[in-house]
Amino acid sequence: MRHHIMAALALLLPIAASAVPASAQGSQQADLHSRVNEIVTQVVDKSGAGAIVLVEIEGEQTIVTTGIANRETGLAMDASQMMRPASIGKLYTAAVIHRLVLDGQIDLEATASAYLHAETIAGIANADIATVRQLISHLSGIPDYYDDAWFENVNTVEGNTLDRTLAHIRGRPADFAPGTDHSYSNTNFQLLGRIAENVTGKSLGQLMQEIIFAPLDLQATVYNQPFGPADVIHGYGLDGNPDFDAYPLLENDGPDGGVFTTAADMAEFYTALFTADGSLADLGRSMLSQKYDRGNGRYRALGPFFVDHPLGVQIVGHGGSIVGYASQAVRVMEPGITVIVHLNQDRSDLAGAITRQVLMDVLGAE
Repeated sequence: MRHHIMAALALLLPIAASAVPASAQGSQQADLHSRVNEIVTQVVDKSGAGAIVLVEIEGEQTIVTTGIANRETGLAMDASQMMRPASIGKLYTAAVIHRLVLDGQIDLEATASAYLHAETIAGIANADIATVRQLISHLSGIPDYYDDAWFENVNTVEGNTLDRTLAHIRGRPADFAPGTDHSYSNTNFQLLGRIAENVTGKSLGQLMQEIIFAPLDLQATVYNQPFGPADVIHGYGLDGNPDFDAYPLLENDGPDGGVFTTAADMAEFYTALFTADGSLADLGRSMLSQKYDRGNGRYRALGPFFVDHPLGVQIVGHGGSIVGYASQAVRVMEPGITVIVHLNQDRSDLAGAITRQVLMDVLGAE
């Protein structure tokens, strides 16, 4: 079984273009909470998934929770609980890289090999010639370690380390020559994490704390620290077994998905990045400074996905999917709207459907 970490862009694009969201009129009505709750209930009905859904419109938040976080104890889903948002964590790693780029410590046009030890990347196709820019935009052609065979290595002891992931793909051929195509590869961000550590002499966790968590006062966001007091949401489902409890698995705990956070903290991070006067807006602008055109208004920027929507809005964000969990987090640039969805089932289709329907509602689309 292959667990795709996907943005679900196809679910965002079909929003009807018959309405113009000049000021997202109606989106700030008092009944927004009940409308979002109705959407969430309809989408997850009969799936058994628990959900946390945050909608923020120009600084005003509403959070809807539904379902069970722990089937054994009956604990309900709650907004204070930490999410395991998987690949959305790549945006936090990307933020670190862009800070180091803007500070002159990393050159996007330099090859990854300029910052990595030769023995680290020996036998890793394209790792000696792909640039940092190509890593962060998934244009490197470096094979993705995250496949069916890799999942057999997932456990509760060793975790996901660069040595283990690279060993899994060492000797494999490249997917394509760097810069000639696009293919999502978690390996890219494993390497980016090590690059940040090598150029600073600090751990990626330290860098996230200094660059993101502390400046934004994110009290409920951590890196590579599962099983904390607020990490109580159990994820369910595996290969036809809907009752499989994925909670103990250390499936994503590195630069490609090791962030644990609440919906409110993630919204704060998105606002800081993708608001014109946000405290991390320089990093957000750097992330969007170049975009690889994937057709139909979809782009891969330098970290996030980007959608130039027919409605006249621009949407930026990332999705995440691992065994037992699915997440989607998007930001409409103007007007300022953030939608964050977290489910405790590996159902990216449902997370994407909730995101799309909520956006339809708040943008006034039909």
